[in-house]
Amino acid sequence: MWAQQPAPVVSPTPIYRVAFHGKGQYVTTPQGKIYYETEGRGPVVVLVAGGPGGSHASFHPWFSRLAKDHTVVYFDNLGRGRSDRLKEAKQYTVWRDADDIEALRKALGAATITVLGHSYGGVPALAYAVRYGEHLDHLILSDTLHSASAFQQNIDSCNFNAETRYPEVWEKLMALRKQGVKSGADAYEEPYGNAVEDLYWYDPANAAKLFHSGDTADGLNFEVYLAMLGDDPEWKVGGTMKSFDPRRQLSSIKAPTLICVGRFDRVALPKIAYEMNGLIPGSRLAVFEKSGHRPWLEEPDLYFQTVGAFLQLPAAAAVPVTPRR
Repeated sequence: MWAQQPAPVVSPTPIYRVAFHGKGQYVTTPQGKIYYETEGRGPVVVLVAGGPGGSHASFHPWFSRLAKDHTVVYFDNLGRGRSDRLKEAKQYTVWRDADDIEALRKALGAATITVLGHSYGGVPALAYAVRYGEHLDHLILSDTLHSASAFQQNIDSCNFNAETRYPEVWEKLMALRKQGVKSGADAYEEPYGNAVEDLYWYDPANAAKLFHSGDTADGLNFEVYLAMLGDDPEWKVGGTMKSFDPRRQLSSIKAPTLICVGRFDRVALPKIAYEMNGLIPGSRLAVFEKSGHRPWLEEPDLYFQTVGAFLQLPAAAAVPVTPRR
């Protein structure tokens, strides 16, 4: 659901080029090396990518807007992008992903950091806020979720849309399931991806604006995806994520928190964003009315205006931020 979209057609001359992409550094941890890139100067903002299993590449070049006043850190969790792979698939967990963020903070020598998690990336961002809250300056949750239960709601939303909008595709998928083919299989991926591709967008034409490096290292690591979601990931949450539910702990988050969501996001439902807003004390919610799953790409001026204003607030106390057009 989160990253199992049809593979983009990669051009040798992509629409956007990022000069420093792929020329970063490594943090050495006991479990392997973590790849990261930095841009700008100032307070540290760590970007956590989606998937699970995706690299940081899709953040380029949009988040360069924050580099004027901040050190923007793009990184790949272990098992993703240019970072090392873990020895066993069962080691890929949400809490371990949060540990990668902390290892990165220590390597950067930052006393505190802002963590911005997009899509699945918001899940380890939440885990980091719960486990390492004393090192968290600000928390930004962008089109994401709070638990395995919420992930299941998003899966159900995608399947509802596939069934009701593309009944001819749904019929093929059900035929495959009757044959015992699960949604993690290659045979299931193509028809399913074609049915849900536009659920990520307010305007599907905006998909062409995504950065594609052309490097296979930046693609989804399906081993991580299946390890964390199970062998039937577009049907039921399984794998190491199936028991993840920090909702009772979210009331302990002290850092100022901004929750962003596109009104037309059908893979990370606005309903879940509203629920998180109720679970995290003092959090503020920004709904982007002409966006799907990536408001930072579909409404970039409004998105970065909102995020930029939020980041200027003191860490100890903050006032509500309302997007203005």
